[in-house]
Amino acid sequence: MSESGQTMYGRRILFYNIMEITVNLESRSYPVFLDSGNAPKLGSFLSDKFKGRSCALVTNDTIAKLYSSYINTLTKKTGCIIHVVPDGEKYKTVETWNSILHTLIKERLDRTSYIIAFGGGVVGDMAGFAAACFMRGVDYVQVPTTLLSMVDSSVGGKTAVDHPLGKNLIGAFHQPAFVWIDIDFLKTLPRREFIAGYAEVFKYAFIGKDEMFTFIMDNKDAILRSDPKALMECIERSIRIKAAVVGEDEKEAGARALLNFGHTFAHAFEQFYGFEGLLHGEAVLWGMVCAVELAKLNRTLPENHWNIFDKIIDGLPLPSLPSSPNADKIYSAMFSDKKVCGGSLRFILPAAPGVSVIAKGVGESEVKTVINKVLSADSKDTSL
Repeated sequence: MSESGQTMYGRRILFYNIMEITVNLESRSYPVFLDSGNAPKLGSFLSDKFKGRSCALVTNDTIAKLYSSYINTLTKKTGCIIHVVPDGEKYKTVETWNSILHTLIKERLDRTSYIIAFGGGVVGDMAGFAAACFMRGVDYVQVPTTLLSMVDSSVGGKTAVDHPLGKNLIGAFHQPAFVWIDIDFLKTLPRREFIAGYAEVFKYAFIGKDEMFTFIMDNKDAILRSDPKALMECIERSIRIKAAVVGEDEKEAGARALLNFGHTFAHAFEQFYGFEGLLHGEAVLWGMVCAVELAKLNRTLPENHWNIFDKIIDGLPLPSLPSSPNADKIYSAMFSDKKVCGGSLRFILPAAPGVSVIAKGVGESEVKTVINKVLSADSKDTSL
């Protein structure tokens, strides 16, 4: 019931006319299904794949209202129970995660049960972490509804909750059974959330080799306008790049660290603002600009490339910051991030179009200089 085909970016596998991209982890490999309008097929697919197994659907209160009829359809197809969490990064806590576990235990799910994570990155991270821990690990399915979760957090098996002292410090690697992406969910995504997801798409220009750099250069405005053709292709390209990186380095022992481009800065920004007022993707937008400036300052990026990097950064929809930044406090926050190694900060910095490197031993004065220089640009709000 499957056939092969081609897309503009490599091989395409069709399953019930749905594109399939494989995350290759040998015996634990799994598919990412990607298309437009494939959401109605999910219920039947779940009931066939997990026949007779109990399940729980985890979502947030915003998605629960927007897609109540769709959730009811899934409930009828799968018999799943529903657990709704509050919407927002500030609720990505041990307490909220524990509430999911409480429901699983109260409703007497067992080790054959599975979890459906229906929502954005926060829902996916918490539901996945609950799946990793419940009965020492059960299956779960990612059904992302935001651009950020489609191109990044739903793929790769990173699950976690935040701690007041740092982002994603409590979690586990737990790969999903599969990922089901319907880009039609983006039609209800608020503009601000879309731009936050655009940041993670943009990230792949810096690590996805020259072809992806050129694609983003040529299509960044079309993607930002939600042009259907450009949007579908950028999502596919992003997933393929991430799948390849995860297949090579599942638990971030080496190459996977490159996926954190801009994130050493971004996570510190989020912590500084108390995980409120600045979305993760918005922090990444600022973090990527900082990474480029830091690469210029310490000469990781040769001067002959500065012009082209200025062009790709130019016009980024940088959001306003909740309040004036404090470089000392932001720098201090970086040391509670997972990317610290042996007490030393690690930054992912550009070295050439589509190529970034892991930089260690960057000086405190350099980091603070970049923060003060870049974040002063907040006075010229370029958000769309």
